[in-house]
Amino acid sequence: MPDSFSAIERRFVEPYRSSFARLTAPVVRLLMALGVPPNAVSASQIVVGVIIVAVMGPAPKLAFVLFLSTLFLDSLDGALARTSGRGSQFGALVDQICDHTRETLVIVAVTLQGALEPGLAVLYPLVYTLFNFLLYVCNTYGAPVPWTVKSYLVVYPALFLYTFFGLPWFTAAVALSEALMAVSIGIALRNLRGAMTAN
Repeated sequence: MPDSFSAIERRFVEPYRSSFARLTAPVVRLLMALGVPPNAVSASQIVVGVIIVAVMGPAPKLAFVLFLSTLFLDSLDGALARTSGRGSQFGALVDQICDHTRETLVIVAVTLQGALEPGLAVLYPLVYTLFNFLLYVCNTYGAPVPWTVKSYLVVYPALFLYTFFGLPWFTAAVALSEALMAVSIGIALRNLRGAMTAN
């Protein structure tokens, strides 16, 4: 099933998924016994994202812990889908929509606190969505992007530094992340053009 990973990321995806599945097997079994669908786990990220918006001002450290919980949920939905045999293209789409909504809500939360320039805040979900969409299309056509620098390598550390220490580097981190995603978008478009020409 196509995904939105770069070629270098794919080297680590399966080992990570296997380790995560072993560690969370009891939780997955419980969710299966309760009849919880993977899409519900995906959607729970949005609920937590709304809470993050509400608590970012009064309790930024709690907001970051909640953000970490959404990353856990993001992996848990896939583990549940694979273990229960309920993985599907539709489920993968729901997962992507929920991931993007979570990212956008976190950006909204930080922007409302004045820690992110509004123009960059508006641009971020647009670039993030195009970036992931093009990675998916490249993988679908067998023209993967060799490497990317995703937001978890730039934006997430800056979010930690902002919420725990009040360091005002979030705008710079988002700007850098958007620039790096733009580079990957350019590579993806080049790869797609090559794949289309070859066909």
